[in-house]
Amino acid sequence: MTTATETPFLAPSPSPDSEFFWQGLRDRKLLVPHCTSCDRHFFPPMPGCPYCSANADQIEHVEAGGEGTVYSWIVPHYAFDPIFAKEVPYTILTVNLDEGARIVGRFKGEADDVKADMRVRAAYEDRGSFTLLYFEPVDEA
Repeated sequence: MTTATETPFLAPSPSPDSEFFWQGLRDRKLLVPHCTSCDRHFFPPMPGCPYCSANADQIEHVEAGGEGTVYSWIVPHYAFDPIFAKEVPYTILTVNLDEGARIVGRFKGEADDVKADMRVRAAYEDRGSFTLLYFEPVDEA
C-alpha cells in the first residue's frame, strides 16, 4: 500500500497573499491573517480584511495555537485528478480555530471517528517541496 508521503502530489502555487501561510507550514507554524483594525482573525489570506475592509497595512500574520473544533467535513471517494487516485477516500475538515478563523485541512484518522464540535489540533506533513496542513484529534482524557 502506498502511504500519503510516498504518493505524488500537486504542489500549491502560492500567491503574494498566501506565501506566508505556506512558509509557515514548512516551519511547522499555523499562520493566519489578523486585522489590527477590527481585531479579527480570518482565512483564507487576502489583501484586506473581509470583516471591516481594512487594507493590507492593517493586516498582520500571526501564529495561531493550532487547536479548534470541527465545523464540517467531507470524504471524497472519487479522485478528481489521477494523481489523487491512491489517496481516496480521505477526510477534509473545516475547523473553527480557537482564534476565530475557519480553515480547511485533511484529517489524520478515520472518517468514522469525526464528530461535529470535536477538538482537533494542527499537524503537518511534508510533501517534497511543500507542507500540507492536517488536523488530528485532541486527546481530552
